[in-house]
Amino acid sequence: MKPIIGITAFAEDDLSSRLNVAYSKSIIEAGGIPLIIPLGIEEDAAQVLSLTDGLLLSGGHDVHPFEFGAEPLPKLGQIHPERDRVELALIQAAISRHMPIFGICRGMQMLNVAFGGTLYQDIDSEYHSSRLLQHTQQAARGVASHYVQLTADTLLKTIMEEEKIAVNSFHHQAVNVLAEKFMVAAKSSDGLIEGIVHEEFPFCLAVQWHPEEQAIVGDIAAQKLFKAFVNASLKYKREA
Repeated sequence: MKPIIGITAFAEDDLSSRLNVAYSKSIIEAGGIPLIIPLGIEEDAAQVLSLTDGLLLSGGHDVHPFEFGAEPLPKLGQIHPERDRVELALIQAAISRHMPIFGICRGMQMLNVAFGGTLYQDIDSEYHSSRLLQHTQQAARGVASHYVQLTADTLLKTIMEEEKIAVNSFHHQAVNVLAEKFMVAAKSSDGLIEGIVHEEFPFCLAVQWHPEEQAIVGDIAAQKLFKAFVNASLKYKREA
């Protein structure tokens, strides 16, 4: 029996929910069944997750600075507090169940915030590096634009079996102060955190790039990541 993967939906300005097909397609190709989780279910997050075996936190707009003790800076993008609320509730429910969690882009940022970390609201105006990379690429979504170096002795390195991998990049926010109990699992050459892993949970991993877009065009490293997440969710399903 295949594991069911709950995927958080993207919020439009009218608060309708949708999901880029790359997420669901990557889960299907990795052997899972995708289930899109809409806005508005925060009061029933635990019950919703009782129907699933893994939680995928998808990408999207910016996280409200209030969630990490800050106020909006000039370069902050669109925010949807309604999405923040439902994702925070889902994360807490998933953690209480020791359910596998996989965060992508905004999903990594949300996971860090949920555990007490902070964010750069805008990389270009807040993060200072003599060799700052382009983190919002102009190339197609499945095209890799820079490398990330993988940290030894982390789940991400174990999955990838590589020292570095080529990734795409579509973000202007990033992890600033890393939450307690998380380890840096990947960094870009300009020093930004690109991957994190929780020290105490079997599978609580997040990346800043968009492996779903690379997986559907045949990138082996991205496909490995989804396969590892789906396999962890299957193990959870069998043992729950």
